Amino acid sequence: MDSAELIERLRREGGFRLLPLLGNTGQVAGVHLSRFLPGGQLDVIQAWDERWAAYARMPDSLDAGAPFLGPLGSIVRSGSFARVVAPLLPLQSGIAGGAGHGEG
Repeated sequence: MDSAELIERLRREGGFRLLPLLGNTGQVAGVHLSRFLPGGQLDVIQAWDERWAAYARMPDSLDAGAPFLGPLGSIVRSGSFARVVAPLLPLQSGIAGGAGHGEG
């Protein structure tokens, strides 16, 4: 499954919202997907291409006094886009190899 198909499934089946991810020049450098979960959790996926992506599940709260420090208690995973998003798609997706939550 290619990245466009994965993104569409994340939007349609996973409830993710798709936004552009800007680089330091202001140009679009990748994609940013996010969804709010019950219980005050936030899932964030950022992908620069099919080989490089990061995922975090974190409390839906940032300290306005230190906005660039992530909240404690985050779950983080990185790797290829397909590997990072596989555990977030339903089991019937047919995508193999979803590592559990944790740094990767």
